Amino acid sequence: MGANEAEAVVNSALSGTINAKLGKRSPRPTLGQCQLLNISYCPPTEQEILADKSLVMVVYNPLGWSRNETVRVPVHDANLVIRDSAGNIIEGQYVEIDNVTINLRNFYTKAYLGISPGESPKYWVFFPVSLPPLGWNTYFISKNSQTGVKTVNVSLIKSSHKTVEVGPENLKMTFSSSSGLLTRMFNSETGVDVPIEQSFGWYTPSVDYSQPSGAYIFRPTDAPFLYTSAMPLKVVRGPLVDEVHQQFSPWIYQVTRLYKDKEHAEVEFTIGPIPGDADNFTGYEVITWMKANMATNKVFYTDSNGRDFIKRVRDYREDWNLTVNEPVAGNYYPINLGIYIVDNKTELSVLVDRATGGTSIRDGQIELMLHRVTALDDSRGVNENLNERVCTSERCEGLTVRGNYYININHLGAGARWRRTVGQEIYSPLLLAFTHENVANRKSFQSGSGTFMDPKYSLPPNVALITLQELDDGSVLLRLAHLYEAGEDADYSSLAVVELKTLFAGKKIKELKETSLSANQDKSEMRKLAWKVEGDNEKGPVAPVRGGPVDASSLLVELGPMEIRTFLLKF
Repeated sequence: MGANEAEAVVNSALSGTINAKLGKRSPRPTLGQCQLLNISYCPPTEQEILADKSLVMVVYNPLGWSRNETVRVPVHDANLVIRDSAGNIIEGQYVEIDNVTINLRNFYTKAYLGISPGESPKYWVFFPVSLPPLGWNTYFISKNSQTGVKTVNVSLIKSSHKTVEVGPENLKMTFSSSSGLLTRMFNSETGVDVPIEQSFGWYTPSVDYSQPSGAYIFRPTDAPFLYTSAMPLKVVRGPLVDEVHQQFSPWIYQVTRLYKDKEHAEVEFTIGPIPGDADNFTGYEVITWMKANMATNKVFYTDSNGRDFIKRVRDYREDWNLTVNEPVAGNYYPINLGIYIVDNKTELSVLVDRATGGTSIRDGQIELMLHRVTALDDSRGVNENLNERVCTSERCEGLTVRGNYYININHLGAGARWRRTVGQEIYSPLLLAFTHENVANRKSFQSGSGTFMDPKYSLPPNVALITLQELDDGSVLLRLAHLYEAGEDADYSSLAVVELKTLFAGKKIKELKETSLSANQDKSEMRKLAWKVEGDNEKGPVAPVRGGPVDASSLLVELGPMEIRTFLLKF
């Protein structure tokens, strides 16, 4: 219910923005979003595109930087032409939708929306989009009057080939044709070459009644079972994206995508329904693991609430002598942004699209927990075992999870820029909204691009806009965050400056007041307590770099590493 209400507000705001751009006399477009787009259910894109109409897609960028990304939408027809708001034809790539996605679409549309989804679309159409900072662009998909559209190259890899290499540009991945598993990542531009394996597995949850695994407690009984093959291996090649499809088991499916102009691999996993025998069921705690040829000396790094990265040492705590009773669970940490490992020359980073748990149980290894089902309640308050079910009017089945994680390799010390930039893009994805429009009205709609900022300005690459909200009294709440830690990057771990006048182009800031992070107290009234910490030297810790007061005439905001500043503005 809340998601539908939020969608209506966003659609109204986008429509109003476009209408203001086009002029008051232009009809206000009615936009709709697709909350189940990841399982290929999107009614606006599935409608037949008539000869005199276009499917209109408005793409909004919530970040303060320009973005160039590849999007995909489900369609029935592979004979389409795509244009941007300037009328330029955009290259598209068609990829057949796999059966796993179609099965998810058929079941979960009934379960979540209570409707039958109808005929499944045949293709994903991939195409590049370009967005200004805090702005939008409009794309038009219409019937192609010409025939003979090229299809992408799809192949099933046979055992006669030892390996298969994929990747349309610099980043390459090599897969074994005999096992179907990843064996190597290589970046031809940077020269980073990492032998690496990736697969899935699961831990068996403890059913020890003194403390079993459950919703809150992770307590495996033994080392994980690991899959050693993923066959058959299907490879899709094209000008915009290469895909590798792997089937690890009847209920674990994975698609790895390498995009043109991207330095990372996007991995889409589908896990579930997890099988179970009601008479002899202990559960599964499903993981994905990556094993690289790296000497990491027990060290790995995980984020803290998506902000700074904290050094972790396996089986060790800096503040006390640790007695290891749970060698697996005791080394798991919460992850909201990512996890990475380093050796003396290479960094291997993995970013996530949701909160999860992760660890490095062995040197060179990264492990993520992706799905869990347990047989017993862990006695921590929910009073039931962890076994989520999804039902339609015909049947119920265990929950299937679909999500993404992202893999990058880099030279030692060079991975922070990828983690910070792509991390923001994952956290603030592009927003897609759709409508259908007569071709005759396209000319007026083609001015549907712009930005709320000065067109020549973007935020510094080390600063994120994390809050921009109009309050009930008409004032605007603004939060700006420095993305880098001190010493994390040679260039970006420095003082950053944001120009508020160009950030809010066309508006005059009449009043600016800096507040606490929660915006309920003037910063000038805040009084911090000074704590004496055991072990600190007489001079105390070195004060972090912080931005100075904001001058009322220049309206320049400075931010030091990891600093967040909050303001109330009146226009």
